Amino acid sequence: MGERAWRKIRIEDVLCRPDLRTRVRNALALGPLCDHCLGRLLAAVGTGLSNPQRGRLIRQAIEAPPPPETCSLCGGLFDAVEEWVPRAVQALEGWELATFAVTAHADPQIEAQEAQRWQHTGADLAEPYKQAFNRLLGIRLCNATGLEPDLEHPDIYLVADHAAGQVTLRVEPLFAHGRYRKLARGFPQCRWRGWPTSIQQIIGDPVCREARGQDHAFHGCGREDTDVRCLGARPFVVEVLRPRRRSLDWAALAQDIGRSEKVEVLDLARCRRDEVARLKGLRPEKTYRATVRLAADADAAACERLAGLVGEIAQQTPNRVLKRRPDLRRRRRVHAVQWRQLDPRTLELEVRAQAGTYIKELISGDGGRTRPSVTEVLGTAALCVELDVLAIHLH
Repeated sequence: MGERAWRKIRIEDVLCRPDLRTRVRNALALGPLCDHCLGRLLAAVGTGLSNPQRGRLIRQAIEAPPPPETCSLCGGLFDAVEEWVPRAVQALEGWELATFAVTAHADPQIEAQEAQRWQHTGADLAEPYKQAFNRLLGIRLCNATGLEPDLEHPDIYLVADHAAGQVTLRVEPLFAHGRYRKLARGFPQCRWRGWPTSIQQIIGDPVCREARGQDHAFHGCGREDTDVRCLGARPFVVEVLRPRRRSLDWAALAQDIGRSEKVEVLDLARCRRDEVARLKGLRPEKTYRATVRLAADADAAACERLAGLVGEIAQQTPNRVLKRRPDLRRRRRVHAVQWRQLDPRTLELEVRAQAGTYIKELISGDGGRTRPSVTEVLGTAALCVELDVLAIHLH
């Protein structure tokens, strides 16, 4: 019988079954139980009852002795839930939060003993002691602090260590999303040894400082090379570790970041953790503008052959990134190419391409590792001397 079916049956009716009454008595033979722990043995039966209420009904039905002074299973843990409230409140001092969840480091002795009793009553009918304790402490903390419980996305987890008798914190990161424009060349997206600054530091440092965090991480929807500007707004998430503050003035922070004159931030706001996964799953097309230097003059007729770049291209991992990426052959699609001749040996290209297309190699050919390329269709060596991301097409 499934849990939903048990829920529809009153505990009094279930206890009329001699086999189940015998099972409960056998579980009690291992040691006397408080009403909390006795009720948990059949927690899946009936609705509208707390575990202590259910335990009292079971005790009456099987004519069991009254609750012991000290439960042989929980050792009085459930009777002492109130004592954990001030420990939890003290642990939260100095941390700003709106939501919390209670979790626990279980006492292995209690878990082992309750597993023995489940062999008689059935683990499918029981509620683990840790789950019941977390719920009770959570209710009392709501009443004591006015904070809201959130089991999926809490600001902070309160970890009750039952063996040690103390409460510690697992502080969840603070996440904020937005879009950045990289307005200058010469620095990477993420912190990188040997570089004095990065987009991560320009954005993350002030956010981390205001949140009084320990450190920060940066997640971008793709990235551009150090010598490439991103004039189209690229989505990102900044993750602040162990923040003491969470209510930040996001508009003021964005304005502060913009004073760097290297990075502009748009739509900065708090978000949830799952925004990182969503961001990493995006594969938007991008439009680039490239200044191309040719080894020989090209006339207008030759430039018309650039239309041949539209369509599928084959790209072997570029030589310049082979040290950090596997050597693979990929198929990518170029959706549009426009060009303007600045002088006989200089072109300005605008290319819209599939995510993951190496634009510099689309121009140079990378010694034949990208085909076709500007070098191949023009019949002369071509080099990208400047590159900008003009747009990131999210829709």
